[in-house]
Amino acid sequence: MSASTSEATSIRTSVEVAVAPAQAFEVFTAGFNTWWNREHHLLDGELAEVGIEPFIGGRLWERTTTGDECTWGRVLSWDPPRSFAYSWLIGTDWGVPADDAVGSRVTVTFTSSSSGTTVEVVHDQLDVHGDGWEQMRDAVGGAEGWPGLLALYATAAAEASTT
Repeated sequence: MSASTSEATSIRTSVEVAVAPAQAFEVFTAGFNTWWNREHHLLDGELAEVGIEPFIGGRLWERTTTGDECTWGRVLSWDPPRSFAYSWLIGTDWGVPADDAVGSRVTVTFTSSSSGTTVEVVHDQLDVHGDGWEQMRDAVGGAEGWPGLLALYATAAAEASTT
């Protein structure tokens, strides 16, 4: 796995998984709830479920065990099994986004490799979040951000390859 901040307003992280791109895409998207860090949620209470609606305009959302739900992203492109992108509506306060929240962009690509698939996450345009965006960039690029999430994802992909 690798991570870098090649541009001031973005982070780039990748991981190799030993499954074909179609399965890698499926685990990342339809299986989102199986690998997402349970500590990463916006609403009070315990996270019950997270999901991605698989179409342009679809939501990235979370629901708590009490049934509270919020949307924290919107699908911008959907091209299985090659890529998808979404707006990251979570602001620098790490709170539930307002309906009119501006979003940075997360693009996930799935490229065939000799060992299976290279999965790359580029989280860019972070400066649209305004004051404090640099701390957000550092957080999403840090060990508990995309690199840690991709490690969880890689474990889920490996488990999926044995079933």
